[in-house]
Amino acid sequence: MKTTIIWLFASLLSVIVTAQDSPSQTEFVDFKTATADIYVNANSEIISGTIDFQVDILKDIPSLFIDAKNLTRYDVKLDGKPVPADYNEKQIVVESRFRESGTHTITVEFSTETNKALYHIDRDNDGKWDQIWTQGQGKYTSNWLPSIDDMNEKMIWDIGVTAPSQYRAISNGVLKETTEIDTNKKWQFDMDYPMSSYLVALVVGDYDVQIKKTATQKPIELYYYPEDAQKVASTYKYTVQMFDFLEREIGIEYPWEVYKQIPVKDFLYSGMENTTATIFNDEFVVDEIAFNDGNYVTVNAHELAHQWFGDLVTETEGKHHWLQEGFATYYSMLAERDIYGDDHYYMTLFENAESLLAQTKSGKGTALLDASASSLTFYQHGAWALHALRAQIGDADFKLSVREYLKKYAGRNVTTDDFLNVVTEISGEDLTGFKNRWLTNTQFPSAEALVLLRKSNFMEQYFQLSARSISTFDEAFNSYKETLRAPINELLVEEMIKQLSLHKKNDRIIELYKEAAATGNLKVRQAIALSLQEYDPALDKILRTMLNDESYLTRESALFLLWQGNPMERHAILQETRELWTSMSPSLEMAWNALALNSADYKNNEKYKFLQRLSGFTSPVYSPQTRTAAFDYLINLDAMSAQNYRDLMDACVHHSWRFYKNSRDIFEALYKKNESRVVIDRVIATMPVEEQKRIRDLFKV
Repeated sequence: MKTTIIWLFASLLSVIVTAQDSPSQTEFVDFKTATADIYVNANSEIISGTIDFQVDILKDIPSLFIDAKNLTRYDVKLDGKPVPADYNEKQIVVESRFRESGTHTITVEFSTETNKALYHIDRDNDGKWDQIWTQGQGKYTSNWLPSIDDMNEKMIWDIGVTAPSQYRAISNGVLKETTEIDTNKKWQFDMDYPMSSYLVALVVGDYDVQIKKTATQKPIELYYYPEDAQKVASTYKYTVQMFDFLEREIGIEYPWEVYKQIPVKDFLYSGMENTTATIFNDEFVVDEIAFNDGNYVTVNAHELAHQWFGDLVTETEGKHHWLQEGFATYYSMLAERDIYGDDHYYMTLFENAESLLAQTKSGKGTALLDASASSLTFYQHGAWALHALRAQIGDADFKLSVREYLKKYAGRNVTTDDFLNVVTEISGEDLTGFKNRWLTNTQFPSAEALVLLRKSNFMEQYFQLSARSISTFDEAFNSYKETLRAPINELLVEEMIKQLSLHKKNDRIIELYKEAAATGNLKVRQAIALSLQEYDPALDKILRTMLNDESYLTRESALFLLWQGNPMERHAILQETRELWTSMSPSLEMAWNALALNSADYKNNEKYKFLQRLSGFTSPVYSPQTRTAAFDYLINLDAMSAQNYRDLMDACVHHSWRFYKNSRDIFEALYKKNESRVVIDRVIATMPVEEQKRIRDLFKV
């Protein structure tokens, strides 16, 4: 974040902006509570309401401020009476003779209109919003709700939300009551413990909910779209198990009264750990088959761990960010270890070490205690540091240290030294060497990591097998056969399959593929399907059986290979799978339609339907990932319609930067082609004037 110096208060006291893009006033003022009453308008994107702050004055000051951006209207009262207040587009500065030890209530009535931190989503593409969600971390809650950006200022939040009655409102804390108000409904939420403002959450949309109870009788609220009722079990698989495990492992009971998980459309990230209310990308809402291709488990565990590490105890500034992300990553790995076993845990450690070593070799490595460190450093390096610390001081002292750390600093902000001091006190260890190796070292300590990895018998086996990647096939053959001896380890077999693709195919390689496939292991068969670059008639029977595997990825790869290698059977293969599959992922359905468009024996009217279906996947109702794949298919087929170009221009102004950046690259490449440019100009001319201007200004066309 940019660092600026502003003049605060009449006394010309200067302060430096913190990592939360807001000056700190915690030396002078303590914001104790925030009681917000928020109104959501069905017919506009304006958010309005009132918020009462209870503040304690710690030192005499002539003014204090509340962060607030994008205000269209505001009015401020102090203890129920109007008070002078200035608005500088970033803060409301409240002027009064605030005296030490005084307690006041500051009331702000406001309206905001923003396209940052709070997003109105049109899920069904009918031109009206039908979902709202927020993202405070890195975007600042003050963009839509007057609050305090400085994460060192923690308040107890009670939030009321009035929204159109056809929708459900979800926010932090326990739902205390709902009240019908004409065509609206008010949802009142209550919290008992303080949190930083960036953790404030608001979701409004069409949701149902299932409630589970944990071993300690904490309620977990699992939200879902009504049409996804059959996907709840697969989407939230292992949730209660992971919750119970983390409570046992951390040794501190879940610190809040309720835990909610809410999927939203086109979320900026995988998930966000708002206190008591994790918001996550609805691409993780999957059926039982899609679960085997990619699922919510890792993100689920990570965001849940944040409820302790990040929400209960919060970093003081960016250089200590690993205390949140490193801890959450480490504890999510432990939760997955409880589900999938030790080998999975060590393989994750190894893969993370590989990525971190590559970062070091590229010259982009930074110390863990560097505020400008990469996500890879904060997350994966941070998790490695905790693994190394545990190995150094032992399980008992590590777990006791974490418990004492959380107890001591619950509800407070922390530094790395706060944590290390607790560890030193508990373990009696001198942590100077640990800090130098793992926290301040700009290079990932790969030698130390290797020593720790070699404590796993599985990793020793893996390293021996991995070394075969530079051997000839004849030299490696016996190792491969040994790898397939029952009971197999799917991680080792997957490594073997990866190596087989390095060798020229022969009969013995085919036999290894067949033997691996015959294990029936879903992940092994998936690895085979994804590793094959071209059709081999010797594997035809295996590929045909893979069309029935409980994996859309396996089915898609097997379908393509069979279609590729059997030109005279293409129509039959496609028809057979169409009748066989009762469900398809968007990726599989797009692949099927693209193959059908390139197949003989389909009539023109049939191909028209296939093209229409494929074209439909560029619509905003689908996820960015699906839309991007659809654009690629249509461009390669030279089949972009006027509507597809319109959808592409919509994608170019999407709120997700990864998606809009890629879409803009596609647009610019197409606009350089004469044929595409003619269609694009024609489409732009049909758009509303404001949208035309936005696109023309964006691309200078």
